[in-house]
Amino acid sequence: MSQHKVCIALLDSQPSAKSNLASILSDERIKTLTLDDVRALHAAASQETIDMVMLHLGDDARFMEVVVHQMQLSLLDCPVIAVVGQGEVQAAIDAMRMGARHVLPLPIQIDALEDALNDVLEVNNNSGFTCEAEQSRQLLALADRVAQTDVTVLIYGESGTGKEVLAKHVHAHSPRADKPFIAVNCASIPESMLEDMLFGHEKGAFTGAHQRHEGLFEQAHRGTIFLDEIGEMPLVLQAKILRVLQERELRRLGGSEIVKLDVRVVTATNRDLAERVAEKEFREDLYYRLNVFPLKIAPLREREEDIMPIAKALLKKHQGVVGRRCKLSKATEQFLKAYPWPGNVRELENVIQRAMVLAFDGNIEIEHLLLEQAKPVIDKPVLAQEAPSVNTSPYIEKVIHADEVPAPVTKTADDAGLSDLTWKSESRVILDTLTRFSGNRKNTAEKLGISPRTLRYKLAKLKEEGVAIP
Repeated sequence: MSQHKVCIALLDSQPSAKSNLASILSDERIKTLTLDDVRALHAAASQETIDMVMLHLGDDARFMEVVVHQMQLSLLDCPVIAVVGQGEVQAAIDAMRMGARHVLPLPIQIDALEDALNDVLEVNNNSGFTCEAEQSRQLLALADRVAQTDVTVLIYGESGTGKEVLAKHVHAHSPRADKPFIAVNCASIPESMLEDMLFGHEKGAFTGAHQRHEGLFEQAHRGTIFLDEIGEMPLVLQAKILRVLQERELRRLGGSEIVKLDVRVVTATNRDLAERVAEKEFREDLYYRLNVFPLKIAPLREREEDIMPIAKALLKKHQGVVGRRCKLSKATEQFLKAYPWPGNVRELENVIQRAMVLAFDGNIEIEHLLLEQAKPVIDKPVLAQEAPSVNTSPYIEKVIHADEVPAPVTKTADDAGLSDLTWKSESRVILDTLTRFSGNRKNTAEKLGISPRTLRYKLAKLKEEGVAIP
């Protein structure tokens, strides 16, 4: 099995500082790239897989913002470690707010650096695919075996189950691990743009084509291209994808040159492709080309043993965003394991992030969980020897015992349910945050991790309830 080194990109305008960082990061598990600016970061991201970005903020307060923006443009999704000067508290706060997983003050303490690196190495080694359930272990074993070959893989699974994470795992454990991993969602891009993105174009191919552009297939040369939601690809493009798979070559738009390809293809779908073939919505010949080695991810509700390990990994992942460590109460853990998670891991991640914002003291209780499907339970008579329970979701009734219930909450005459309790808690957080930022809506929305439009909606709701808005 090819051992994938962690690739860390170092950005700093001071060459000496970059050299010092590179020397500190001397580790056989790590490959370092010393880069001069964000343009170099973009170029590096198109050539190989970058697992982490480490940057020295220096005197430029906007440097972190510029780097994060470039990472988004480069489709680079990896953790960031920010290095700040001694006593630069505001710079550290700003870096955490913009998504830095760790902030290290100068001079860098080796222990702190090792902790940060171990965090990244742990995520890298697991490729983010957490599996404790037996069926998940079997799936990962199959993925490890197929990773050593070059066969085409088709990943099945409901939306939000982690199909791209599994695709990255296959790539990271393949002989192509040190080459690019390029992912594209076929359902989210218009047909006219998708063809150009995949196959590229020559200069003058159409109005605005001022120079040659290499498509994603070329950018993934010697690496892996991941085509997510392949079942949504238009029929006309399906024919071109089929030719690429058969001939291992392509022509850019407006060009005549044949471009030879050496690329591993992994696809994913949440649709039944065999059914799509029967409905004449998907080419049969392409289906058999893609379905060489199928891998199916079970929905989260069918692998209960995975829920808590994933939840704890998400707590660790997002602690930098909220600026504190959080933990789940025993009752909350029981609730998370009992809830059916129709949105799978993606829904779980959203719920965890919201709860981390609402839990000021870092202790996540059931009332901090904002769930669309949660409904109040019709109260049952409480026996004298039983502990009182909170009105909450129907899913919790079967898992919480008398000695595990959270502290009782005083009910109103209307017996408020979970949605009322969480709205009160959320409202308090919104108003407190708005006050902290002196009524600045933009900063408040950023701090809460919601859009300005969502904040306006919630403030309007509070105003209707007669609440004074700062």
